[in-house]
Amino acid sequence: MTEFGKPLSDAVKRRMEENVQQIQGAEQEIAEAVEKVKKAGLPAEVLKKRGEWTVYQRLEYLLDPGTWCPLHTLYDPVNEESGTTGVVDGLGRISGRWAVVIGFDNKVMAGAWIAGQADNILRVTDMAKRLNVPVVWLVNCSGVKLTEQEKVYPNRRGSGTTFFRHAELEKLGIPVLAGIWGTNPAGGGYQGISPTYLLAHKNCNIAVGELQHRRRRRRHRQRSESQGLF
Repeated sequence: MTEFGKPLSDAVKRRMEENVQQIQGAEQEIAEAVEKVKKAGLPAEVLKKRGEWTVYQRLEYLLDPGTWCPLHTLYDPVNEESGTTGVVDGLGRISGRWAVVIGFDNKVMAGAWIAGQADNILRVTDMAKRLNVPVVWLVNCSGVKLTEQEKVYPNRRGSGTTFFRHAELEKLGIPVLAGIWGTNPAGGGYQGISPTYLLAHKNCNIAVGELQHRRRRRRHRQRSESQGLF
């Protein structure tokens, strides 16, 4: 093959070295930011002492080796004070089949629904809709962060929309599966209603709003009776 072009000059080589250093610096900065997100919340050792796995350990167990493609790790549209949206999502293969996987980060406020999380979730459920692949949830959720309700629920891409999306996917024939661990009250409990299939750990439980309301009413009545008000 006939050679073409001319050798690179020393000046060009130096400029390229500078570019390489800048790129490596940017890569290092991103890697440190990702590691900070992964370490948000409780140390993994605390969960281990409780006999629990982190969401990252569950992903490693569930997914075919080498197929995990994490997405939106650094996406935090409202700069939530936790430093993360509280979910880990991406694409991966499970027994050879590609799926969108979403897991609550149970180290961060026990997997609570927090500000910015819904938009993160909708990005990957949009992807499931376009690619026609299943959605798999790893559920371990303490419900909504009460001090951020006004940021969690409102607008067309708020938390309520994530459940609408489940119904939309199921109507299209795209299954939504949920693997459920631990205690899941309120918003965590609704994960037991909308998916197509549920796989529940023997020690898990869920509680939605009406059940919690009845329990509060019962406790209120018991206190009132003890005080002679009835």
